[in-house]
Amino acid sequence: MRARTIVVILGVAMGLGLVAGWIVLPARSTLTVVPGAAPSTSGSSSPTLKPAGGPITARHMVAATEFGKAGFSKHVYVQDRVGDGRYANAACAGEKTLDETLGQQRAHFRGLMTTTDTDADDTTLARTSEDQVAREVAADAGSPSLAQNFAERLLLEEVPCQETPATHWVYGPTHTVVAAPSITASWMGLYNGDLNTTGTAPRGEEPCGGIAILRNGSHYGILEVDACLDTAQMTRIVSAALTQL
Repeated sequence: MRARTIVVILGVAMGLGLVAGWIVLPARSTLTVVPGAAPSTSGSSSPTLKPAGGPITARHMVAATEFGKAGFSKHVYVQDRVGDGRYANAACAGEKTLDETLGQQRAHFRGLMTTTDTDADDTTLARTSEDQVAREVAADAGSPSLAQNFAERLLLEEVPCQETPATHWVYGPTHTVVAAPSITASWMGLYNGDLNTTGTAPRGEEPCGGIAILRNGSHYGILEVDACLDTAQMTRIVSAALTQL
């Protein structure tokens, strides 16, 4: 057999092998991250996600164990409540409630803390801010389209915090995590004031926590991460909160 013929046969066999590989091998994850975010830290196969709907309960909120999986070493306590209350950092987006912004008077609030010593007026807040790991607020908008509207409005409210006076804390670029067309999250990392010398987030530096706006079907939420998590850790936490929602 001529050498050229052998090369052709081997090339075809390799090509068939590659095609078979694409058919047999499952996707590594249903979560993808569009440019602007770090790749998902999940490496296992996941079933197709279905958009959520109906009342928000404790099972829809991010679990304390997710922070351990992301590398946070301290024990995390959870406090839940249902009602209205503030959801954004007063130092930038303003001290507002969901009712004031969206007309939503009933949401599920979850505080994740390293202490059981909580604020007398809101048990989802630690009495000392240094003990706050994260805080999530979530509700059902009633329809996927309204949840998308709410999520977009909440995100636009935080975008101005990407530009602040030098020495003031600032949010970094917007990262987007996509699990399905109606299951998405946008998050921004937080940079302390000592890193803000130009009015925007410094290039080449890792964030120290941040904020995420979540949308899953008719559910929407806001996740503020106070723990000093970097890009990879934030991506993992936001992805976990998104799929849980």
